[in-house]
Amino acid sequence: MMLQALAEYTERRINEDAKFFDPDFRWEKAAWRVEVSKGGTLNGLIPLKTRAGKKWEWAKVRRPYTDVNEISVRSLEKAKSYFLCDTLQRVLLFDGPDLVSDDPLVIARRNYFQSLIQRAADSGAAVELLRPLVAFLKNESELTRLRKRLGEEKASPGDNVIFGVEGTDLLNDEEIVSFWRRERERSTSAQGRKGICLVTGILAECVTTANKIKGVGSQDTMLISANEAAFCSFGLEKAENSPISARAEGFVKAALDDLIAKSRSQGLIFNDTICLHWTRAPVDFDPVDTLASANPEEVAQLLKSIQEGSQVAGIDANAYYAVSLSGNGARIVVRDWLESTVPEIERHVGRWFFDLGIVEPGGVNMKHEFSLGQLLWALANPKLEKPFDALPHGAAEELLRSALTGGVVPRNILMAALRRETVDRVSGGDQPGQRKPFLPARFALIKLCLLRSPDRKEHHTMSEKLDPNSKDVGYLCGQLFAVLGRLQLLALGKVGVSIAERTYGGVATRPATTLGPLFTKVPAYIKKTNDRFAATFPGTGTNKQKEIEALCQRIEAHGGLPQTLGLEEQGRFALGYYCQLAEYRARHEEAKIEQRAEEIEDENQ
Repeated sequence: MMLQALAEYTERRINEDAKFFDPDFRWEKAAWRVEVSKGGTLNGLIPLKTRAGKKWEWAKVRRPYTDVNEISVRSLEKAKSYFLCDTLQRVLLFDGPDLVSDDPLVIARRNYFQSLIQRAADSGAAVELLRPLVAFLKNESELTRLRKRLGEEKASPGDNVIFGVEGTDLLNDEEIVSFWRRERERSTSAQGRKGICLVTGILAECVTTANKIKGVGSQDTMLISANEAAFCSFGLEKAENSPISARAEGFVKAALDDLIAKSRSQGLIFNDTICLHWTRAPVDFDPVDTLASANPEEVAQLLKSIQEGSQVAGIDANAYYAVSLSGNGARIVVRDWLESTVPEIERHVGRWFFDLGIVEPGGVNMKHEFSLGQLLWALANPKLEKPFDALPHGAAEELLRSALTGGVVPRNILMAALRRETVDRVSGGDQPGQRKPFLPARFALIKLCLLRSPDRKEHHTMSEKLDPNSKDVGYLCGQLFAVLGRLQLLALGKVGVSIAERTYGGVATRPATTLGPLFTKVPAYIKKTNDRFAATFPGTGTNKQKEIEALCQRIEAHGGLPQTLGLEEQGRFALGYYCQLAEYRARHEEAKIEQRAEEIEDENQ
């Protein structure tokens, strides 16, 4: 089904733009155009590449298509070249200024280039144009003149060259185009054995070797291939085990090339996995584009549709497809494949952004607009040369699938988010006394994982901001730890190592044994705070004492301090801690107290 959907995408794009794909031609870069007279002599050399700053820009021409696997064959008997557009080395034996190639393979490819043009002329195609070109290519004195000009122009042997005769572009001549289509039909029909094409369901001559795909993995890769005996059966080898006609294979490749370029431009590539998505029919609004960009206006539109129970683009039967690909050597690995409909995808993506909602660290605004890249960065390790190497295996495709289906998020992603948050709290900032800033995307991801957990209970708190009525012990422990840290800040100002930096990991996993020693310091902190703020904010320490007592009473009412917290309880601890601190920053008086606390130097330091 995936191959069929890709081929349908190419058909759709051709209907939108006839130049999008032609199975018999491909757009290719060319650097030079050689003008030939009808007498078979050199008329001129026209450069097709121009300077754009420090880089060259090449003209693009519609080159007759030949499978690159045929061109790269290193056999003198099977040597081939492209038709009417190939490198200066293959066409003219040009190896640089004053250098003529004597490599037997290059010479064999040059001979094939000439013979293919001769064959076209013998068939009656544009005879008045092709015969002068054949005469020119066999005139060594004219070729010497041309090579000298190319050397003066500092041409490269790998530059592609095209030809014109008396100003006529041969690649656009209708008779030559028709000849090449007939030639392609003849060559593909003789290429491989017949089979039922997986894409069309029609008996056809199928390719033996599929084209290589660029942009997946670290090298060119193939989607359809088998070169080990274990993958072969009934005498079928290579791509014959998955029969696909040359035309259909070209359609699949064209779709992959276009979708890969689009996804790379959107940044939908993580840890060598690239996420492609498309619809059967065109749409004005693609919700997966919003997953990549987190455009605030588009997110707001999706959230509105969720709240109102309406569809963004209307209910229709338009199909939606998504696939995650990665490279394994020279082959493509399909990590995930999804078929759905546009309305379903819109609904699920809208719910995804709704579930991601979290208060910002300042405690005032709510944020829903987290891109897929931001969420994955929240799991990455910025200290690594490749930060995304720290991601759990398959994190990108798992998050994408959850966003598109409304399904659960694997527990290993929650585990990774909590681990990164613990590292950030314990390590502190880059300078002594500096606090590591919170990443709202990480807490949004933690909240999302908890909301979509199959083990979630009604009393589990996963609200966007602080829940003052929570009955969740893990959440309440997080709040309590935040209040204790706040009290330390008010009592001592900025210190070298805060409570959070010393004990966050322990309290988040073993609150009963780790919080106990902290309580011994509370009376001194309360007295110190009251003394420091007696003139400006009297009773500040006492207020924090009341908050601590209230939280302890609520924790005791629901079972007391637990000896250990499980994975999801640790997630709710992190939310309680984060939301409590955000709530402090949202209160005007608390913000002034915090600012004052950081300004007052501790006389004991």
